[in-house]
Amino acid sequence: MSRRIFALLAVLLFVLGACAAPAAAPASPTASAAHYPLSVTDDRGKTLTLAAAPARVVSFAPSATEIVFALGAGDRIVATDDFSDFPAEAKSLPKLGGVRTSPEKIVALKPDLILAITSGNLPAQLDQLGQPLFIFDPTDVEGVYKNIRAVGQMFDREQKAMQVVADMRARIDAIGTKAKQATSQPRVLHEVDSTDPARIFVAGPRNFIDSIITTCGGVNVAADAPTKFPQLSAEQVVARGPEIVVLADFRFGATPEQVVARPGWSGIPAVRNRAIYPIDDDLVSRPGPRLVLGFEAYAKIIHPELFGTP
Repeated sequence: MSRRIFALLAVLLFVLGACAAPAAAPASPTASAAHYPLSVTDDRGKTLTLAAAPARVVSFAPSATEIVFALGAGDRIVATDDFSDFPAEAKSLPKLGGVRTSPEKIVALKPDLILAITSGNLPAQLDQLGQPLFIFDPTDVEGVYKNIRAVGQMFDREQKAMQVVADMRARIDAIGTKAKQATSQPRVLHEVDSTDPARIFVAGPRNFIDSIITTCGGVNVAADAPTKFPQLSAEQVVARGPEIVVLADFRFGATPEQVVARPGWSGIPAVRNRAIYPIDDDLVSRPGPRLVLGFEAYAKIIHPELFGTP
């Protein structure tokens, strides 16, 4: 399956990073006896109990991979999904597949912890096989903080996790405070996928991309949509009148020039004013430590008069 399709599915299911936190000391799977057994609850509400600190980890989500490395425990990962490419060390790890893969490939590695997301065929099958599975599915930035702290607990890296979260929170809160000085709230359309340019996928309500737009002093034009990532026609986009269009699908071929040339889009304020901006989708679609960089990039797009030009 193509990386483009994976990115769309990952965003649609909120998984989908290193952070500005300082480098950690080399990880060690040993921990105090008092720390384990440890029970943690994932985003499905399911509880996982670890008898000891995990030493053989399979990460099947780029965001999870980035969290583990940011906490200094990357040396415990024995394999990842095909799309875990940050930091550089993650690229050389064995790859097990994309959104859908054979659970037997994972089980054969005898992991004592599997980190995954809700998409694809893995969660149900791994549960049936009795595997130690922890699922990520955050819906906002607080959920991202919660997941980072949970990984810190599992890996006996709680102090490091608190440092990462504190750094993210301070930088994101500073953006929110500064954005309140703005005298306007531009209407923003966040484009996720334009494979069908007549009906593009965009970021709707109840997700962390929506919270990025709001925190940075903008208004998400699709915040009234019934789903988290709806498809909008040209007529629906025109009716919402976005003043800014952000292209999270830029690396997959979408360009400002293509947006300008789309039938029916000429009357949109963002098109008339050429306020169309590419963004690195990894920074806004992976709910991990690098999400703070997505906030900072977005702040420059929405309010360059406060944060500098993008």
